[in-house]
Amino acid sequence: MREPAAVALVGFMGAGKSAVGRELAATLGLPFVDTDDLIVARAGPIDEIFRTRGESAFRALEAELVTTALADAVRRPCVLALGGGAVLSPEVREALTRLPHVVWLVAPPEVLWARATGPGQAARPLAGDEAAFRRLLAVREPLYRAVATRVVPVAGREPAAVAAGLAAALTGTAADGAPTDDATAAASARRGGGAR
Repeated sequence: MREPAAVALVGFMGAGKSAVGRELAATLGLPFVDTDDLIVARAGPIDEIFRTRGESAFRALEAELVTTALADAVRRPCVLALGGGAVLSPEVREALTRLPHVVWLVAPPEVLWARATGPGQAARPLAGDEAAFRRLLAVREPLYRAVATRVVPVAGREPAAVAAGLAAALTGTAADGAPTDDATAAASARRGGGAR
């Protein structure tokens, strides 16, 4: 069994990055860092930052805090859940290349929409209109694909089950690991086999 290393979870709104990340961190015995929580701690609620300072100010703050968190993760392994738009930053994408594991959590657009806008969900500034939501997903998918070392479908699966399969795959305790789609092989090949 391999020792756990830093893992970053990327994906669109509603993919379950925070829920899976908490479960995965507990399973691997690593600290959990939700980069949205870092932003809130520094500058207040995300929807308020969007409303009062605009998306560009939010993205600049996000890039700063996420790149710092990723650099820290190289030195002190942890599980990080990145905000859905963090990959828009070239600096964040570059920092992700230094991590051995970048996992893209995927689900069909209708599942992501239902999760992002369902009862009990926090306000999401970019989840006000389903057509715009789908367009935004289409724009971001190539960025997620470019940084991912592994692609894990999450639709119809509980966060604990996703985390358990992923932990087994990352630590070498499962022959096949977590369910993945064909993009995993392509992502792994692009990034040199997934472990650097």
